[in-house]
Amino acid sequence: MAEYKVVAVNGSPHVGFGNTSQLIDAIGKGLAEHGVEMEHIFLADKQIDYCIGCALCLDKGKCWINDDDYNEVAKKVLDADGVILGSPVYVMNCTAQMKTFLDRSLPYGHKPQPTWKPGLAVSVSAGMYDVKVADYLAMVLRIFGAYPLNRLAAIAVSPGEFVGKDAVMQRAADMARDLAVAIKEKRMFPPNENDLFFWRFMGNLVAENKDVMEHDFVHWDEAGLYEGFESYVKQPKAPRLAKDPESVREWRKATIAEAKKKKKSAK
Repeated sequence: MAEYKVVAVNGSPHVGFGNTSQLIDAIGKGLAEHGVEMEHIFLADKQIDYCIGCALCLDKGKCWINDDDYNEVAKKVLDADGVILGSPVYVMNCTAQMKTFLDRSLPYGHKPQPTWKPGLAVSVSAGMYDVKVADYLAMVLRIFGAYPLNRLAAIAVSPGEFVGKDAVMQRAADMARDLAVAIKEKRMFPPNENDLFFWRFMGNLVAENKDVMEHDFVHWDEAGLYEGFESYVKQPKAPRLAKDPESVREWRKATIAEAKKKKKSAK
């Protein structure tokens, strides 16, 4: 058994032969070449009930539905060293299978996981919204404690009929290599505006509604996530090059003087 494992969740109803499946399998082949195992999970093979929007999970921490396949799939994703989310485009979005799985993941959606493991997003369309769906899947990777290392969007209609197939498969191989390296070297990903927005928005939402989001609030509080953005992204801010105020003022004065000099000489 391989030391490292990636779990790929596929929202396509075309089990095993669809274009999304082909891309995920191509990534899996590349991972295997780098000593990383991949489990390919087809949501169409699973029984996952709809979220009914009762919000019990926000208050108690878990869904009341416990007799379907959701928890089994979610645990594998949370325990994995890397995550892949893939879906074809149906009516300008991911499939119902994928959306149902993500909706049922609300117990984790408000609770940042302590991991920052690498993830990939894969989407295929007939020529419309594959990039947007890939971006969406990349964004929701954070629900499962993963960051979007990369995205793969492609165009194809019939199975295997990719536009620029050689380039698509090379891209899949490159992404597999990068994912394997990121897993083995435990690479972090630079925080960006999406992370900052989520930390500010969700932290405020949970704090203001802790009477109905009690479990969410306890999670944020006990994890120290209200202590600052650095506590959320698990990465410290680099120290200032010039720490004392006088050095900053001198630097600013010299910078302005140099700009004025250049402006004057340009006339």
